[in-house]
Formats: sequence, structure tokens, C-alpha cells
Amino acid sequence: MIKYFIFFIPELLSVYELLKKEHVDIVHCNGTWQIKGILGGWLCGAGVIWHLNDTRVVGFINTMFKLLALRLCHGFITAGERVRIHYCNDRRFSKKLVMEIQAPVDTSSFDPDRVESDQTLENFDGLRIVTVGNVNPAKGFEYFIEMASILNKQYGNLTFVVVGPHFESQKKYSEKLRSLVKRLRMDNLVFYGRSSDVASVLKAADIYVCSSVSEASPMSVWEAMSMARPIVSSNVGDVAKFIKDRENGFVVPVKNPAALAEKAGMLIENRDLRRIFGEKARDVAIQYLDVEICVRKHAEFYRQVMKMS
Repeated sequence: MIKYFIFFIPELLSVYELLKKEHVDIVHCNGTWQIKGILGGWLCGAGVIWHLNDTRVVGFINTMFKLLALRLCHGFITAGERVRIHYCNDRRFSKKLVMEIQAPVDTSSFDPDRVESDQTLENFDGLRIVTVGNVNPAKGFEYFIEMASILNKQYGNLTFVVVGPHFESQKKYSEKLRSLVKRLRMDNLVFYGRSSDVASVLKAADIYVCSSVSEASPMSVWEAMSMARPIVSSNVGDVAKFIKDRENGFVVPVKNPAALAEKAGMLIENRDLRRIFGEKARDVAIQYLDVEICVRKHAEFYRQVMKMS
């Protein structure tokens, strides 16, 4: 953080000089902290778009964001309805361009009819209950582990798989998860690590579970939908907008392993329900979350910003 402030002015000047040299028409910055790019774009007279993809910034910083954003930006892209409400639910934003664009999934690549199953997962015993994500507290993997412990007391022949890298910056959290697994004697829970082919991992999953405590537009859920997996998800981001509870999946309260276990149990017991939920989930992904939809929305938003700048 100290380095951020020390190098703020030199880096801002570098950004400004580059944008000016390249005669940039639009500056599109992703994330609430990308202030240097926003300022650089404003200084060189470009159209400025701030792409907001979280709901974690609160209090004083959120207030400062709004003051800067309203003065410097032509428009805002939000990664979902909850993000829009968090940052732009203010009458002052009514004069600004605001568009919701979900994180996209390539439904032609994440297609269960075109993807081979991950062989490592295929070799695991029984039904495979999978979750995917970088190992960090926002993913709420402790609730996935606690859910697994509950299900182990009710069913046999299950394997639980956590797919995602363990970064050094999250070492304490990773150790906490491993300690929890050991304490609960979860011999059938596997930390798979990083995967270079998430689609094949999802193809091998019988049930997909998202236990996150904070998301904006959860890519892993959209990808599981595209792969026609039956899904149980905590109610984060815009999940409930695309997974209608009991229609094409289950949505449960955040930080509730018992609720995750209850709904996962219903899928464990009913193969037909797994198939129906999966098929319906893929239909929704194709209709609302495909990458081509994302491209069209971005192009339209850029055209609107160009008219204003």
C-alpha cells in the first residue's frame, strides 16, 4: 500500500503519456482501485468507463469512489445487479450511462457434448461433488467442507473435490481448510489444485456446489451451468437471477452448510432431478450468459460513450 502511494504520481504520468501518444478514444478500467487509469483517461480527454466487479468496497472509500467517478467517468459497467445497487444506486448516477454486463461463459467451449471428462476425477469413487475457485476466504470453502461432513453422515460412496490454486498470499486460509479437513476426518475430500481445463473437471462432476460468501458475477457457476451440471449455490452475486430455486438448481443462504447439505442430498438421491436441473441450467446459460451477448453489450456501450466524449 505504501508503494502504491509513493509511485502514484510517476505511474499516473506514465499512463497519461501512453494514452496521449496512442490517441486513445476509450479507456476501460476494471476494478474499483484502478484510479490511475481513470485519471489518465480523463486527463487525455478520452471516454472513460469504470467496470465495477465487486461489492466489497464500503464506507469512506466507497464515498470517495462516487465523488471521483461522477466527475471523471462517462459511464459504468457493472458485473450484475447487486454491484450496480452497491455503487450506482444514487440519483446522481441517473445522468450517467450504466449497463449491467455479466461475466460471460463461452457456451460452445463449455459444452458437455464436446468435452471429455477429467480422468483424475473419473477415477474417484462414487458421486463426485465439485467446487471450483481460487482458494481464498471469499469462496467460503470451509462451508463446503462442513457440508461434506454432514453428507458423509447420511450417505456413502461420495467424493468431494476442491479445484483451484493455493496462493502463497492465502497460506493461512489454506492451512485453516486443511486443518478443518483433518479434524473432521474427511478422507474423501480432495484438494485437486489448479486445473488448466475447467470444462473437463466440470464434465466429471455429478453435482456442482458454490459455497461463496461474496461474488459479483460468479464465473464458476456460469461455467457449471453451461456444462449442464446440477447446481447448489449460496445466494451471492446475481446467482438467484439465473438459477431459479427448484427450477434449474438450488439457491441457499450464505454461510449455511446445513442448507447446502440438504439440497445436495436431494440431488444425490435423484438422478433424474440432476439431469433436469443440468439441462435447464445450460439453456439459461446459452440464453443469457454466453460470451457473444457480452461482446454485443460492450460494443453498444462503447458506441454510447463515444457519442458523449
